[in-house]
Amino acid sequence: MEYSELCGIYDIRFLVKRGIIITPPVLKTLDAVIALRKVTADDVAKYTGRARTIESRYLAKLNRLGIIAKVKEGRRIFYMEPIHAVTEFYSKYGEAFTPEQIAHMIGLPADIVKLIINAVKAKK
Repeated sequence: MEYSELCGIYDIRFLVKRGIIITPPVLKTLDAVIALRKVTADDVAKYTGRARTIESRYLAKLNRLGIIAKVKEGRRIFYMEPIHAVTEFYSKYGEAFTPEQIAHMIGLPADIVKLIINAVKAKK
């Protein structure tokens, strides 16, 4: 699979196949995460102009749906665009962890993590 095809994880066909429907307010939050790549709820609130508590709720929903990654660093929770999250994790730790372990650590479905890792390997 081509690296450029991975952008298709936000393709409407991919989402519908998984039974995921994103409402316009949540889509605005997703747009912020895609644009900023690694964010906190405060960052997204500044980007969208909405309250942090609302953004926090939408970010948690997107993570539960498996569309964005969630990483805890100290006391802060960061939400990350999946390709950026897997690439960062993979470049930091290499093949020390299985795709399933990485998926668990960053809160993404294992099949998406496998797709991204295969694309990163193919790109090298």
